[in-house]
Amino acid sequence: MSLGVFLNETIVIAGLPLLLVILMGFDRSRLFSLTSPKAATLILAILLSIPTALVIDYSVSASEFVFPLPQQYHDILDQLMAFAGAKEFFLKLFVLCVVPGFCEEIFFRGFCQTSFEARWGKTAAIFMTAVLFALLHGNPWYMHLYFLLGCYLSWVYAVSRTLWIPIVCHMMNNGWTFINHARGIEYPLKSFSDTRDITLLLIGLIFSGVIALIFRRAASRD
Repeated sequence: MSLGVFLNETIVIAGLPLLLVILMGFDRSRLFSLTSPKAATLILAILLSIPTALVIDYSVSASEFVFPLPQQYHDILDQLMAFAGAKEFFLKLFVLCVVPGFCEEIFFRGFCQTSFEARWGKTAAIFMTAVLFALLHGNPWYMHLYFLLGCYLSWVYAVSRTLWIPIVCHMMNNGWTFINHARGIEYPLKSFSDTRDITLLLIGLIFSGVIALIFRRAASRD
């Protein structure tokens, strides 16, 4: 299963668009902007990813009340993230977090969003890329959640203008999910009415908003 994920990400998601760009002679530097962000902007992006991932976790749990994921899909996800020993842990961390973070951002934010923006503008490009991101993940129960994650990743790219920022944010989001699963941590920790969970969610929302504002200002100065 891990090999299938790796091949799909590297050959289909990233490989085919890169091959098309090379064969068609498109401007690679424009489609795949990999300029180095300033250290402050990168640190802010990492800090932004943590409360955002926390809010997404609570959103997933809330969504389960309305659109519960069938047990067979839970079993598939559990099997995908299962590991035995430190070696397999780091292998799956690479395959499930690092590889998708890089390959998917090359395609969605680089190839797609940049192309959409050139034709329809920044706002439409963020929305269209997020829709495509949700559709291609192929999970109808979580499609709205993938759309929100796609909007977030598209926004940080639109603000920063370098793919390194959404790549890092994507890796951080996947890494948060994988490590929490490995540790057996689920949100809410107890229930949505529990004081600790309410506090955690409010902290996540407030920190996401505040850091996003600081990040936008910092990125605009890069």
